[in-house]
Amino acid sequence: MTTKPLVSVLIPVYNAGDYLRPSLQSILAQSYSDLEILIINDGSTDNCMDSIADINDSRIRIFDKENGGRSSAMNCGLNEMTGEFYVAHDADDISYPFRIERQVKCLLNAPDIAGVFVGWDLLIGSKVLAPRFAVKDVERCCQDIQNFKMPAIGATPMYRVAMVGDIRFETSLRVAEDYDYILRIGERYSMKVLPDCLYSYRIHACSSTNINPHRNYLMEVKAIERACQRRGLDPMKYLAGKKPLKYRRSSRNSDIGLVSHFMESVLDLRHSGRRWQALTTALACLRLHPFDIYYYKPLLYFVLPMPIIEFYRSNKKTF
Repeated sequence: MTTKPLVSVLIPVYNAGDYLRPSLQSILAQSYSDLEILIINDGSTDNCMDSIADINDSRIRIFDKENGGRSSAMNCGLNEMTGEFYVAHDADDISYPFRIERQVKCLLNAPDIAGVFVGWDLLIGSKVLAPRFAVKDVERCCQDIQNFKMPAIGATPMYRVAMVGDIRFETSLRVAEDYDYILRIGERYSMKVLPDCLYSYRIHACSSTNINPHRNYLMEVKAIERACQRRGLDPMKYLAGKKPLKYRRSSRNSDIGLVSHFMESVLDLRHSGRRWQALTTALACLRLHPFDIYYYKPLLYFVLPMPIIEFYRSNKKTF
């Protein structure tokens, strides 16, 4: 009988509130059961851990530590895990039931790749919106890494420990730690993205990516500078050719990256022939801030001919 590989699920927790319990339950409900679940409590002060105190499952291990940020919590989990593969799962997000099963199958069928991402949608309040599910092969992921892009968001990949087990998160990078981590892995190993939307990423006011968007931008710049240094590039020369984020107090700064996600979702849905869902996705975006024209951009991606969109995207110089 073939033994299934053990998968380590790392759940860094900091003041996850009422989201922690349903988040953990989505892992316990996975169709793939050969798991060890490492919950790293990074100095939470909101008693969120009490919400899961009654959950008894032998696969769960809990680690308490002083607050040091998500990178520190992830590194704690990496030091303690014993699985052949591992995934991260943020404490306020939801994994779909077949997420882990499909990622394990991919890694078993492709022993030369180090990581496999899945598609994701957004959880805004109680609504699930804007699925992204475009497939990316090894070559496309390599192109993304070369262009300083993540193939998908950092919460979705499953990694092969034999390849990446020596790599740790950079603790000086708050909120850009996944970006830096994925760039470093992609510079050494192959990755791919499955054409399945299997992860829900929660958007809310207390999210670390919304609290200080200008700081987030500076951390992203720092991650790019680190990547340039590894690649023997001049960071100043690279960044000089890029259009920096225009920072001003507005809804678009507090929702940084949100409109871009909706735009990409509209394109994925159009490519798959799901035009009605593409339209409802575009309309859902503009309803977030109906008096800000910026939030109408996904609607443009719905109505404009694809050749015009492709021309615009190919000539857009920003990072």
